[in-house]
Amino acid sequence: MTDEQIKYMTERFLSWKLPANFRPDNGISFKPTYNEHMPFGPQYHDPSGTNLFDYDQAQAMIRHMIEGLPAS
Repeated sequence: MTDEQIKYMTERFLSWKLPANFRPDNGISFKPTYNEHMPFGPQYHDPSGTNLFDYDQAQAMIRHMIEGLPAS
C-alpha cells in the first residue's frame, strides 16, 4: 500500500460520519442530544470521524491495520 493510499484512508476515516447508534466504551461518554428542556425540542450532535485521534495518530492506526496484510 502506498503512502498516498494511507493518507487517503486516514482522511476518509477522520471524516466518516458516525452512525446514529454510536456507543463508545471504556468510560468514554457521548450524549447524542442536548437542549432537551428547550421549547423547540432536543438538538442532536452530529459527529464525524473521531476526536479520539489526531491525524498522525489515525495514520499510525491505519499503518498498524495494514501491516502484514495478506495479498489478495
